[in-house]
Amino acid sequence: MEVQTALVLTIQLIALFSIAGALLLYLLCKVRGTRDDQTGIQKGSILVTCADTALGLQICTFFASKGHRVFAGMKDPMESLPAKLLRGWMKMRENSDAPVSGSVVPMKIDVTREDVLREAAESMGAHLNAGERGILAVINTAGSVYRGRIDSQDSLQWENMFKNNVMGCLRTARAFIGLLRPTRGRLILLGSGNDDDGLTVFMATRNAVQGCADALRKELRPYGVSVVTLDSRGVPAESLFKAPVPYTISDEEGVPTQYSADVLTTSALGVIERALYDNRPSETYCLSVPNSKFQVKLPCRSSLKISANRTTNPKPIQSV
Repeated sequence: MEVQTALVLTIQLIALFSIAGALLLYLLCKVRGTRDDQTGIQKGSILVTCADTALGLQICTFFASKGHRVFAGMKDPMESLPAKLLRGWMKMRENSDAPVSGSVVPMKIDVTREDVLREAAESMGAHLNAGERGILAVINTAGSVYRGRIDSQDSLQWENMFKNNVMGCLRTARAFIGLLRPTRGRLILLGSGNDDDGLTVFMATRNAVQGCADALRKELRPYGVSVVTLDSRGVPAESLFKAPVPYTISDEEGVPTQYSADVLTTSALGVIERALYDNRPSETYCLSVPNSKFQVKLPCRSSLKISANRTTNPKPIQSV
């Protein structure tokens, strides 16, 4: 056999084995991915403490789409608007061509009440499967904001912000640490925010949460629990806790009600995803949301939509 012919045959064999190897690797990944989709729990469970806000709703649906079981905290997990939205979203996605591999479990949670938090922790434990020892993360989205100058603002609003933002953070940590220790999970908190006019007391609460996170990080490190803060500078303070706003686009019967609010960009959601998945998480992740309007529509019978709109008065997006 000539040298040139032998070289050509060798190259062909190498190419053939490369193709066969790539095909085998693809099939293995496909089988593994199918197995993960069938179990529905491979990525573990997450708690979002407040899904009564547009921000909490978006985080819940985002991680459910990623294959997680998401416990969605709500003041009223049965009849409230967010509860109906989540049920409609899950039903719509289950009937779509690409059903959600995860799930959303509405859960009664009030970060200002320790009895409700204890009951929620017990209920979550009952929802876990035999192979789950705990949950992967607690994402605390609960809180409140009131804008006002220090010389004229009602002091009751100060107390409400400290009660929800600071004490709520500490109560949440205490209630769910037991579910984070077995998995060496993560406690993710909203940290620093915008230093705008009229937000003196709100910023005091955010700085207090940052201090709580630093102290909790040291306290929980021996248990392997990571404490992460999300720097929300770039997100309007009111958007952090803004409820979804209902509106209708038609008076015809059967047209689904839609809801809109300013929420996170896709890149900001990716930041939260890294805060959850990074092998060695940073202490703080910056959401870095651009100064533009983002509108989310959550129609009960259509898909979740995010669209950028840079106008001052954005027009409603039609459902499909």
